[in-house]
Amino acid sequence: MGKLIGIGVGPGDKELITLKALKAIENADVIIAPTAMENGVSIALETVKEYIKPNTEVMIKHFPMGKDDREEKAYEAYKTVEELVETKKTVVFLTIGDPYVYSTYIHMLTHMEKKGFDVETIPGITSFCAAASIIDRPLVIGNEPLLIIPANRVKDIRDEKYVVIMKLYKEEENVISFLEEKGFDYVYVSRAGREGQRVLKNKDEILKLRDYMSLIIASR
Repeated sequence: MGKLIGIGVGPGDKELITLKALKAIENADVIIAPTAMENGVSIALETVKEYIKPNTEVMIKHFPMGKDDREEKAYEAYKTVEELVETKKTVVFLTIGDPYVYSTYIHMLTHMEKKGFDVETIPGITSFCAAASIIDRPLVIGNEPLLIIPANRVKDIRDEKYVVIMKLYKEEENVISFLEEKGFDYVYVSRAGREGQRVLKNKDEILKLRDYMSLIIASR
């Protein structure tokens, strides 16, 4: 029996990959990379492609973000992995950021665990940790809690002083209006650690950019 290794490759900066992840990539028989668009580019794969050995098989799987058929696509990916693992292959599944933070890997892992397959997960640097370093701003201080929340639930923020808002795309105006109303100071970061990285504090500039790979770090 083979093995599945889920790897977080970080926010997209090829120098932010852990040594453990690098070793797993170099020793993989097969590497599976997700993409949000049908026939699209995989950011995770682009991040690590120079570390992949020439004889390693690479497969790209479509995982529609937030779409109705996401579970179906996850099951399709699981079946592919199942067939490979049963032939004693070591399969690496790449994911941007960390495998357990809003990741495509989580949906597929559910199927793998039900079957009792050998699975290992290697953590990666999250986009919000990378973004905090880029803007030189603490995520949280002292005994305060840190709230990490998707943009469509921004109104669930109550007394928290430190928040990270993920999945911001198409929710920018609602989020920024809420943050300003509640007295937050915020910074918008898109494509953290990647080509095209932007750091913005102006509402109009943020609404004009509207980048899919973006988040907000805020405090009050």
